[in-house]
Amino acid sequence: MSLAIAAPVEGACPTRPEPDDGEDYEALLDEIYAIGHVYETELSVGGQHVWRLRRRSAEHRPDRLLSLLGSLKPRLEEMQSYFTRPPSRPVLLIETRLDIFGSTMAFTDCASPGAEGDAAEESGDEEDEKVELAKHFVSELEGEADSDWADELRDLPEGLCLIVVFPDRIENDRERRFVLAHEWMHAMQSGFYTRRENELHWWVEGSAEWLAHKVVEGTTERDRWIEEFFMRQKSCSLTQHSYDAQPFFFWGEQAFNADWVFSVGLGGDEYLTRPERAAEILPPERWLDWAIAQADQTITMPDGRPLPAQAEAEPLALTKACDAVIEGPPLSVQLREISLPRGGVPKLQIDAGDAQFAIRGRDDEDWRRVSGAAEIDMPAPPIKVAAIMPSGENLNARLSMGASGATNCACQIGAWMEQPTPDEEAEDPLSGALEALDAARGMVPPDQMDDFLATERKLRAANAKDRFRFRGAIPAIFDELEGDVETVYDQDGPIVTIQAGGTFTIDDPHTIRGGDTTIRYYKYRPYGRWRIEDGVLKIDIEGLLIDGFVTSGPDYEPKRIKAENEGFGAASYVGGGGDWTMACEASGMTLTSTRVRDPDRSDQAVLVKQ
Repeated sequence: MSLAIAAPVEGACPTRPEPDDGEDYEALLDEIYAIGHVYETELSVGGQHVWRLRRRSAEHRPDRLLSLLGSLKPRLEEMQSYFTRPPSRPVLLIETRLDIFGSTMAFTDCASPGAEGDAAEESGDEEDEKVELAKHFVSELEGEADSDWADELRDLPEGLCLIVVFPDRIENDRERRFVLAHEWMHAMQSGFYTRRENELHWWVEGSAEWLAHKVVEGTTERDRWIEEFFMRQKSCSLTQHSYDAQPFFFWGEQAFNADWVFSVGLGGDEYLTRPERAAEILPPERWLDWAIAQADQTITMPDGRPLPAQAEAEPLALTKACDAVIEGPPLSVQLREISLPRGGVPKLQIDAGDAQFAIRGRDDEDWRRVSGAAEIDMPAPPIKVAAIMPSGENLNARLSMGASGATNCACQIGAWMEQPTPDEEAEDPLSGALEALDAARGMVPPDQMDDFLATERKLRAANAKDRFRFRGAIPAIFDELEGDVETVYDQDGPIVTIQAGGTFTIDDPHTIRGGDTTIRYYKYRPYGRWRIEDGVLKIDIEGLLIDGFVTSGPDYEPKRIKAENEGFGAASYVGGGGDWTMACEASGMTLTSTRVRDPDRSDQAVLVKQ
């Protein structure tokens, strides 16, 4: 058996929702029409001319946003010098204070490719190369605008890019300059391939963040993205990142040069979204260099400052009974610090498979790279490991001290479905309420006795027995008390996932129907952490993640319900949590609660492997 510190495979990577932009675009169209004036400014950045959308009444007032963009001109033109074909797309700069597009600070949207870049060469469609105000706007505005406004639109140059800025969401001028530099990179990228403004691809956004840091040195307002990268990469492939992918480009410039960053940042439409294709941008041994740089914490900001956050190695115990297994998604750096038991053995067996793997002991001058299967002298603890799978496959590397295979070796790790407790053994959570009613019977006023008896009959008739230890009994109680409410679960039992590394989830999607109202929980996930103390599995529920829709009646448009409630423990969630002893078998596991309970009630959870 194996003791694993596992990063969930790709499907478990936390993601951000893409914006629902239909109505937001309509609102922006309305504002553009209301402003009704575009003009060419005197500012050009290299071959990219700047146009402005601004009310006529404000045209002669100081233009702070344009001034900030002008201050970036020398550095942006320096960045343009890295392009084999200098960028030439014109830019229309727009400010809006509308409450649209979520918390977006700015976005860039470009017309269909004109006569520049690879995308234009592939298009060959003259109609696509016509002037369009970012293809979303012109056709609608020309039909509604007065003749002067329509003429102004027709005067706009080919291949135009809109940069739309939300100034009220930006804290200071430094951040405004950073945002403008980031969006300018998108205007330069768009000459090489087309992209929707909400396609937040890792190489597009990560390289734009890098360029903005090069242009606006000392920026700290984006530190949160760097911290997020090191948190998310444990369970996410590099291809599943976005803005937070910027440390990869910081490292790339330091390991190679700025030309390499631009070559990746201009990498093409879609092929880099797939890990197996993205893996080809570096030789396998260079991917290991990327992992080692994180382990050694040698990556810096583009201006030479230390990163505001660094990758941290997770602890992993290697014992004589259990192998240590390091798992993760493709192109995801996994760092571990291995601890050894007392009286260890002189040799360490490593099976890296196809992964790039390096190990370093306390006394080692440098990292030792290991390919495939190998046996090495045991390094002095603490032992550091850096590993990455440079392909589209998941990482699975193993370390051992010799004989292993004990049946009690981390047997709780895995995904399980709980089986229902037999009805005669299930606890009735309403029994206490019935006892309370019996005690209160003599104190009920005569005029309230009918209501009292009706409540008693309903409670005695209710079948709200708790058949699952990892499913809350409250929905079942609700069904019985409200009669017209029905709860239907997607699965025969809750899915309990006990992950190596100490994380824990319960997945139990379901639908609640009552009258005209339906609540559909596609995701209903209590989560928390677990640990082993003195052979007892201790589970702490820390939060609840829900995602679904609510509808009410045929004319009611479904409403999204998405929330994450943190800070509540097992005491406030009926299912899950608590202390358990474990009994493992080949295909299942039985957990027995350590709490002293009613002897007639089952305190066991029977789980089968998923």
